[in-house]
Amino acid sequence: MATSPIEGVNLGGWLILEPWMTPSLFRGTGAVDERSLMMTPDAGDKIQRHRTSFMTEEDWSWLKANSVGYVRLPVGYWVLNDDKPFLNARRELDWAFEMAQKYDIKILLDFHGLKGSQNGKVHSGDTQRMDWLAYYEENLSILTELAGRYCDSPALWGLEIINEPHVFGHYFALLRFYREAYDRLCSILRPGTIVVFQDGFLPPFFSGALRVRSDYPVIMDTHLYLIFPKLLANLKPAAYDRIRGWLYCLLIRLVSLPQPVMVGEWSSVLPQPMFNRRPIEEHREMLLQTIARQRRMFHRSVATFYWNYKTEGRGMYNFRSLVEDNGLTFNDK
Repeated sequence: MATSPIEGVNLGGWLILEPWMTPSLFRGTGAVDERSLMMTPDAGDKIQRHRTSFMTEEDWSWLKANSVGYVRLPVGYWVLNDDKPFLNARRELDWAFEMAQKYDIKILLDFHGLKGSQNGKVHSGDTQRMDWLAYYEENLSILTELAGRYCDSPALWGLEIINEPHVFGHYFALLRFYREAYDRLCSILRPGTIVVFQDGFLPPFFSGALRVRSDYPVIMDTHLYLIFPKLLANLKPAAYDRIRGWLYCLLIRLVSLPQPVMVGEWSSVLPQPMFNRRPIEEHREMLLQTIARQRRMFHRSVATFYWNYKTEGRGMYNFRSLVEDNGLTFNDK
């Protein structure tokens, strides 16, 4: 493992759609997620055009040129095989591994949307259900199919078992799923490939969940989107970040003893009142300072992935626009 955190970005909004990230795809359709979008007229053609334009070779070249050597790539259960109403993205995923190898970028393949939805959230592709345990074996099979297809690619850094599962009422079933998935993945992946499991926003309850084999390292993923209550929004950004940083560092220190911890998603988002109180000409410096402080906070983690590489609009969730408009860089160590 690296002595300082690996720094990468998420490629969300590409192979799993979210309305807030790519609103033009959803505008006027009444759709609320990818499943409902796929039931609207001409959805298939629209999504195919999006997949070929949202990520091009220029994007991979840009990532390399801007010192981004790792990406976390969210995919849904339909990525390799059509599962109506969803369209597979097998061609795009194969191409992503080709591009990553060409530009020497490593991929953390993230099982972001399980069949049946692990949380009923839009980023799973389906907001109308949360019954993934009814497809327990099928979801395990999808994981092993992904592992088998890409296990020999030099670009594969790791595979993440589930993204942000809903835990309450499912804790023991989720533990069992993690353990079975790890055992199966170890029988397929090449030694040294990272296996990542998610803490379900309850890191103390999952830390140490897996009995780790030395040849298949394990990392626990935690997502740190701490937008505090309005009371703390009245603080100055530096004070806000100090409180947030103290909590981040304490959390990572407490849960990283059984296994390393990574921050699979984070952003530069600050409460709007903080921006409202400051002149607009100071906003750029506020953003850069809060990003710099968070990067220092994460020094005890082994990897961090900014959410997101880009969105249709520019702003705090668009890493590329932060680099192009505000001078952010990862090439400053």
